[in-house]
This record gives sequence, structure tokens and C-alpha cells, in this order.
Amino acid sequence: MQEIVTVLENMNPMSQHKIYVDTGPISEKQWARKAGIGWQGKNSNIISREIGSWFFLGVIITTIPLEYDAPIEDYCGTCTACLDACPTSAIIEPYKVDANKCISYWTIEAKPEKEIPPDISKHMEQWIYGCDICQDICPWNRFASESSQEEFHPRNMETTMSFQTILNMKQEDFSERFRKSPVKRTKLAGLQRNVHALIRHEE
Repeated sequence: MQEIVTVLENMNPMSQHKIYVDTGPISEKQWARKAGIGWQGKNSNIISREIGSWFFLGVIITTIPLEYDAPIEDYCGTCTACLDACPTSAIIEPYKVDANKCISYWTIEAKPEKEIPPDISKHMEQWIYGCDICQDICPWNRFASESSQEEFHPRNMETTMSFQTILNMKQEDFSERFRKSPVKRTKLAGLQRNVHALIRHEE
């Protein structure tokens, strides 16, 4: 995105630009929909016919007037795979997600001091940070390809952590392990809260 801004600045040195990547009150999904990047699927994610929904959205606000594309057709059709697969029925109707039922909300966004309700924890299975079932099940993601960006690959080839490792983790260990990672959003206390919720349900 910085490279794009450089191009814009070369087009008009007097122009101004602002980059947003999940850092401000910008409705990225709605702008992506209007720009024709994809349509908003029944799971509320933006879906592309070429690459599915496994991609990140970013916004550049610029003073340069640019030509823009038009929204594209909704290709979800009669498919209800995401609604049927959601373990907590958080997709309460097509295109509408109830955050209070969403595993991703409870394991990432909810403050660490908020206990995860039993109706959520009993469906968490092994999800201790987020949940991607509604994307995993989406037929359009058969077109997704693995990213070549090293930052998106597992650190130290580690894709799992034991519950005990997380519960024994100290703040300095957490900060080092998840430095520059979105996992830091939930904080160590939140991650441990998520593990405790799973353990309580299993007991």
C-alpha cells in the first residue's frame, strides 16, 4: 500500500493520502463491495470469484480523483454452507452475523475479564483464537492459494500449542512469541481465558 501511495504522490506531488489497515473507523468491507473487489457473502466476508475470501482488506484515502469500478453480482446463490456449518448459529440469517454468538468475537475481541458463556465454549472445540469455519466451508475458497508472503507462514513451523504451554506462559514469553502478530490483540490474559473456557467444558 505504501508503494501505491508513492505512485499517487508521483502523479500529483500536492496530493494527500491516508492508509487504513484495520486501524480506524473505516467500513472496509462496504468499500470493497462498492469497488467491485468482491461481493459480501452470506457469512458477511467479502468473496472474490478468483481467490475466495482468504485475503486482507486495506484502504487508501486520497485527494486524487480516480476512476472506480462498479459492484459485482452476488454469487452465493442458494448456497447456505456457512450458515449450516456455524457451530453457534452466529450467522442468524444470510449476510447477518450476531457477534454475541460468534467464536471469533469471544476469543479475540471480548475483553479478557469477560467470561466466555457456556453456550459458546461448548462449541469451541480447539478454537482458542478466532474461528474460520464459515470460510473453510465456503465453496469459493477452493480457488484460494497459499500466500508467498513469509509473514503469513507459521512461525518456527509451529501451528499448534498445548493448553498447558499457554497456561504456563509468562508475559515476556507471550510478547516475544506473538510480537507483531494479531494474537497480541487478545492479550495473554485473554488467550488463557479462552483455554480455561475449553478446559471447563471438557470437564
